Amino acid sequence: MNKHLLLATLQGIQFLRGVSRDHLEQIAAIAQFCDYEADEIVFREGDDCDSVYLVVFGKLSIELCAPTMDSKHIVTVGPGEMLGWSSLLERPRLAATGRAIESTRLVRIDSAKLLEICDEYPDFGYQFMRRTMLALAMRLNTTWAQLSHLRVVHFVPVTASAGETDE
Repeated sequence: MNKHLLLATLQGIQFLRGVSRDHLEQIAAIAQFCDYEADEIVFREGDDCDSVYLVVFGKLSIELCAPTMDSKHIVTVGPGEMLGWSSLLERPRLAATGRAIESTRLVRIDSAKLLEICDEYPDFGYQFMRRTMLALAMRLNTTWAQLSHLRVVHFVPVTASAGETDE
C-alpha cells in the first residue's frame, strides 16, 4: 500500500479538512483503501464494528434490514463523509447496513488504534469527536428531512405518569 497516496487522499477528504499533517500521517499508518462495486455490501447491521470509514468517491446507501421486511433505505452518503461511528463509542455492533450504490472507494481506519491516538493527543481527540458529532447531527437532519413526507397514521398521546394530576 502506498502510504503517500493514502496521506494525499486523507488531506483531500472534507471530514479531515484542517487536521495537521502529523495526525494525518498517524491516521494513514492505521488505514487502508477499500474498493466496492455497485450493490456490494460494505457492512451489515449487527456486524461487529471495528472500523471508521471515510468516503473517497462513490455513494453508499445506509439501510435498516429487519428480519421481517426488506431493507429500507434511510440515507445516502457520499464523498467526504464518515461511516462507522459506532466503533468510536465502543459499541459492539453496527446499527445499519451500508451498500455501495455505485463504484465506491473508502478509507477504512482501525477504530481501536484511532482511539489510542485520540487519547494520546487530547486536543486532536476532542476535535475528531467534535467532527464526528457534527457529521452525526447532519446525518440525523438529512434523515428527518427524508422522513418528513411520511404521514403519521396512528398517534398515541403521552399521558401523565401515575400519581400526577392537573390541578
